[in-house]
Amino acid sequence: MDVTYLGPSGTFTHQAVVALRPDAEAVPVAEAGEALAAVEQGRASYAVVPIDNSVNGVVVPTLDGLLARPGLSIVDSVVLPISFDAFTRDPTVAPEVVVSHPHGLAQCRGWIEAQGLATRESSSTAAACRDLGPGELGIGPRICGSLYDLHTVAEAVEDNTAAFTQFALVSASRLPVRADGDDGLLVSLVPDANVPGILRRMLGVLEDRGVNMTNLVTRPVPATPGIYVFLLFLSGSFTADDFEEMSAQWRALGTSARAVGRISPLHELAAR
Repeated sequence: MDVTYLGPSGTFTHQAVVALRPDAEAVPVAEAGEALAAVEQGRASYAVVPIDNSVNGVVVPTLDGLLARPGLSIVDSVVLPISFDAFTRDPTVAPEVVVSHPHGLAQCRGWIEAQGLATRESSSTAAACRDLGPGELGIGPRICGSLYDLHTVAEAVEDNTAAFTQFALVSASRLPVRADGDDGLLVSLVPDANVPGILRRMLGVLEDRGVNMTNLVTRPVPATPGIYVFLLFLSGSFTADDFEEMSAQWRALGTSARAVGRISPLHELAAR
């Protein structure tokens, strides 16, 4: 069983792979989209991708990747606490720039500003640490220090010590039915036309059924200007029949529905 993830070794996503499928072979790739494509094409059993962060919100490229691949769905998820250390390859060289993934830079803004240094974005926190050059500080998971033979400059440099990221386990399946309690649901809705009141009517289906929505994200439909996908993060436990009943109500409103996968709201998982 192979699990693809955003590499290189040592990323938070790598840690999520170990938490979700500890016995699987972890295969790093260069981009989250590549991890999803490997599952879509049958070259991997699962992909693990970041989907939500308690500081920066949803990970839009992940959502776009899932929307573009209707044969994939989220089957499980895990929330990990996010803490960053700052590293250098050569402590004798004065630092000039801080390098990390955009989310890492955003979550350590206070410490970076206190150093008075410029920033540079990297494809991942681990890649930033792996590829450090002279005069660069890398911000990444603590494991990167030993993995890439780096010197620790400072520990726990994040602004928010209660930051969490949610990672989704994705497979080539459709709405698996689970019986282990509340697991939430991510649904995409695409209306046939942009007409007044359509969002209110779509959300009325949830209100009628007593379903709580914890987040709403909109994404454009590239081939149809003016039409947007509405992504609803729903709290609760849902069977396939529950979703089919809601889908029928949405179809009557001129809206196509898709169950993107099972995923509990971030704050619920973080509290467990």
